[in-house]
Amino acid sequence: MRRLVTTFTLLVFILGWVASPARAYTLQYTDNSAAVRIKWPTNTIRITLSNSLASPPANIKPGSDVLGAVRRALARWSEAASIQFIETSSDALNISPNGGGDGNSLITVADTPENRAIFDSADRTGRTRVFYDPAAGTISEADVVINPAAQFSTDGTPGTYDLEATFTHEIGHVLGLEHSNEAGSAMQPRQGINGLYEQAAFSARTLSDDDRAGAHALYASGESFGSINGTVSDSQGKPSAAAHVWAEDIQTGKVVAGNSSLPDGSYRIEGLPAGEYRIVSNHARESLRPFNVAAGQTVRQDIALDTEKATLKPNVFGSNGHLSTIAVPVAQGRRYTIFVGGEGLDQVSGSGIKITSPFIKVNPASLTLQSGINYEHPIISFDVELSADAPLGDYSIRLQSKTGEVAYIPGGLTVDSASGATDPGRREASRAAIAGTLGITGGFLESFLAH
Repeated sequence: MRRLVTTFTLLVFILGWVASPARAYTLQYTDNSAAVRIKWPTNTIRITLSNSLASPPANIKPGSDVLGAVRRALARWSEAASIQFIETSSDALNISPNGGGDGNSLITVADTPENRAIFDSADRTGRTRVFYDPAAGTISEADVVINPAAQFSTDGTPGTYDLEATFTHEIGHVLGLEHSNEAGSAMQPRQGINGLYEQAAFSARTLSDDDRAGAHALYASGESFGSINGTVSDSQGKPSAAAHVWAEDIQTGKVVAGNSSLPDGSYRIEGLPAGEYRIVSNHARESLRPFNVAAGQTVRQDIALDTEKATLKPNVFGSNGHLSTIAVPVAQGRRYTIFVGGEGLDQVSGSGIKITSPFIKVNPASLTLQSGINYEHPIISFDVELSADAPLGDYSIRLQSKTGEVAYIPGGLTVDSASGATDPGRREASRAAIAGTLGITGGFLESFLAH
């Protein structure tokens, strides 16, 4: 392993971290037993656009395409979930109070005392309040508000959040989706700021396979897609709660869908297109034998964890002088230097790094252990090269220590035509000096429910 000596200081800005809930994250449920799903009773949803969208407040860059951003976000989810959104307008500025709704599912960007009171930080970019029947799980209203204290744009202005990406995330909550643990998902709980990885943060506008699977699970026919279920157990054979489990496509290596185990150790991944998959989980006793999932079929796959060996814990990653928890946008046919930081990373060899796809190759000889960085855990870097025909989607980084322990960053790299991936000519400067600063950054996107 090569060691690159650097003298810069690592500035840590970890914003919007969220603990993984002890329930399935792809779908929202009324209780931890997952007895009832939260969803709209029909595939026709009436959405009310506040007139504030046409006259946005000062925290949204002048000239931003606010209405266009909302409508494009609605169109993406409409296509994914086979939902018809019926658009109306209103002079209303504030979302409904927690105590009760008014029957209108309002999307607003208004800067009012009521809307400001909903947020406790400028790093929380948006929130969605969902009203539903707890017995039936049927949604009757879902209101979206954009944080008046955060700065937004629609043109990638550095230092602002991408408004369209925020709308895309929040409308997923409107449909009943929970947060995802897949780093490239629009429904993951942190939003990257424009300028992260020296790029505009546009990739979160688009829906990942994981987002689409969640929409399919809620609104598509059960006969059209397959599912995987099973139990997750720890090294003592006891149920393991909140374990992240995901399915990868065998042919491409893409992350297709995931979920978290419930308190009884059970998990279920739904909305899967028919295909050949492997099931993966962090710190699992790996059994990556492929299996087929057909439409309308449920395949059982139980998972055993080696929790006693959990010393390899990657927690930040990135490129171009930035570390974060946001998927790194990469482009077809290019090379990149990827950085990963976390516990036990100094025990990973070059041969122990893989991207779980035949379309993305790691150069083992490029492995470098960073030093002189003011960060509590080791940081390594390595080079990856994408084939020109790498399919769009999210890919996991697999790390294996010298003792054989395996850990993943699920969906850590995203191949996305909307990413505007940085010219690879910058990678050498990044690798040699990382521009003097590594910023660990991200925003926070959160939904909250009201009966």
